[in-house]
Amino acid sequence: MWRSMKVGIDVSQAVYGTGVSDYTVELVRHLQPLAEIVPVGFSLRRGQELKRLIPDLVLYPIPPTALHYLWNRLHVVNFENFAPGSIDIYHSSDWAQGPDSSAKVTTVHDLSPFLYPAETSTSIVAVHSSRMKWVVKECQHVICVSQNTASDFQKLFKFPVSKISIVPEALPSRFDIPPSPSSLHDVPYILAIGARQPRKNIDRLISAYLNFNSKYRLTEKLIIIGEKPDIRQKEYRGVEYTGYVSDQELVDYMSQACAFVYPSLYEGFGLPVLVAFRHEIPVACSRTSSLPEAAGLAASYFDPFDEESIASGIAGAIKARKKLITAGKTQLSKFSWSAAARETLKVYQSVL
Repeated sequence: MWRSMKVGIDVSQAVYGTGVSDYTVELVRHLQPLAEIVPVGFSLRRGQELKRLIPDLVLYPIPPTALHYLWNRLHVVNFENFAPGSIDIYHSSDWAQGPDSSAKVTTVHDLSPFLYPAETSTSIVAVHSSRMKWVVKECQHVICVSQNTASDFQKLFKFPVSKISIVPEALPSRFDIPPSPSSLHDVPYILAIGARQPRKNIDRLISAYLNFNSKYRLTEKLIIIGEKPDIRQKEYRGVEYTGYVSDQELVDYMSQACAFVYPSLYEGFGLPVLVAFRHEIPVACSRTSSLPEAAGLAASYFDPFDEESIASGIAGAIKARKKLITAGKTQLSKFSWSAAARETLKVYQSVL
């Protein structure tokens, strides 16, 4: 117990329903028994949502755009001015890096704005670029959620390896729930989670499914959770988009799938893989970026640039269902938020 250590954490990103949001909520919850944690949140319109997620936070009605200008651009007004009493450590968000007189730590989740800038709005790239300038200049230590992210960060910003720690994420508790008893579909399907960014590789997955479904005897449907495509995009027989779904619906889709396929070209960690493991579904995924770290020996891997390799990888996952489900349980057990909190605490101790 390090109760004498007081840590101010900017939890503003907890409200957005992303992997970064899950990380923030889970980390605070699991750190609170170990040290004196002061969660500080900034939101003009979604403050009550933040309060529901982290009830004991100190809330300020300041919008993210204002913080970006105040901290990333002007770099004025110390974070400690918003945290009651003095703090020993300031753990910043993934959006804004404020000045402070205490030791500074931040977490880098992924580097897609720098590696795939064409897929990200210019305003978001500008925000992350401004923030990273101060991270590199002022942070005593940086936490990365995977070895791949750490390697990319070091290469991009020439940050000392000795000041980088790898602390993997774990299964978000909002997905650690039982599926509904009712069936969503009466035909077998493969499940994917997609988005419009080309690095998510959904177009190539669809082509792989359409061109090689018969050869590899896959399933009657490919269901993709996420944004529906532009209405001008051609609809394909056997391919279904759900649009956005609730946490419960995602779990229901996941638990009833023949396989979960993750064809992404780049991920900072790969949390959906852990969700599939939790709900005992075989995984087929790209052998790229951090995905082998998340999936370990519990996935059927493929080359995400090769359509037939994708189809073959999916077929391999379906064929090796029992073996991969067993391996998935073992792999999932390697990740926990308690372990992440303990490792984060070691980082805090190292900078004092």
